Amino acid sequence: MLITKRDTTSLGREIFKTRNFRIIRTSSLDFHYFFANQKKIVQGHIDLRKKKYRLIPLFITSFTITFFLGFGLEQSSARMEPSQLKNSASSIVSEENDEIDKDAKRGDERFLQDSEEKKWAVLRASEIESDQKEKARKLKVTAYRVLKNETLSEIANKFKVSIDSIAGSSGINPDDTIFHGQILQIPNKQGLLYKFKKGDSLAKVADFYKVKIEDVTIENGNQDYDFVKVGQKLFLPGAVIPEPKPKWVVPVASRIITSGYGYRTFPRKKFHEALDLKANYETVTAARKGKVIYAGWMGGYGNTVVIEHDSDYKTLYAHNSKIYVKSGDYVQGGHKISRSGCTGFCFGPHVHFELIHKGKNINPTKVLKGLSYKK
Repeated sequence: MLITKRDTTSLGREIFKTRNFRIIRTSSLDFHYFFANQKKIVQGHIDLRKKKYRLIPLFITSFTITFFLGFGLEQSSARMEPSQLKNSASSIVSEENDEIDKDAKRGDERFLQDSEEKKWAVLRASEIESDQKEKARKLKVTAYRVLKNETLSEIANKFKVSIDSIAGSSGINPDDTIFHGQILQIPNKQGLLYKFKKGDSLAKVADFYKVKIEDVTIENGNQDYDFVKVGQKLFLPGAVIPEPKPKWVVPVASRIITSGYGYRTFPRKKFHEALDLKANYETVTAARKGKVIYAGWMGGYGNTVVIEHDSDYKTLYAHNSKIYVKSGDYVQGGHKISRSGCTGFCFGPHVHFELIHKGKNINPTKVLKGLSYKK
């Protein structure tokens, strides 16, 4: 049955719609089609910028898809085996990545649930083993001369320690601009080398950097630290420079929300624990400084990046067409991490952005400012 009323969705404007099938224009030359019945979902997109589509008039493509899916499959799907239904649409499913991506776009509920479980396994991964290795490693501090045009995040990745560890040990702010020839003090483990000033005490410093006094004394040699001399240096293991007000950056240039945080009916009737941000194959940046703890394929999320910012906050960026970072990298807020796209279970190019606070998803608009909803 043809439905004359067409809506504006989170992906774009509907240009054709039946009970089971619809075509959505996501951009001037990119169209997404979606067919669903009780047993199967078939979807994909047609990018007229690609050579193979340039000579095919859109109305012919729309008519063909509608005839075979919107009407033909609705009548015959009850008689067809799932494998036959899959094959009938295989010739028109557009590839973004490869066979894995095609399978993800046809994902069922079990597949999507597996993707969720993998995501939470990454987010909740234990760091006990790495902490033990850190404690066992003997402290070594390297005096490093900054090279021309080198950034703090590049140096952090070179030495495999956090930006905070380098900045704190060198007496600078993590957001400071470093210059050619500058000497930085770089420890070989997470934490910072602190030089005591007048009025400092170990208890005061340990409280400020949120470290345990016993960890400091063990790291620096068990002795009485009730009185610390001015100018004395102690290593504070695991210390992080406190951020009075963490600096959050919108990860896409558009600053437009196409699908908000909350319950929605498309593509599934489910609570959407993220923001979909408008980004048509564009640069995606880190929302805040931190460590990349995952960069790769994640089932229905496609090419995904997860960044740990501190013990409380993590962010996730999904459906990327390309990833420019790897697990273990340290990045600054605003640092390029990926290129948006439509990999995984996706209905048009965008960025699926999640904010996880103390192990639970929260609305990203609580920290990202200056966003607006698509009109």
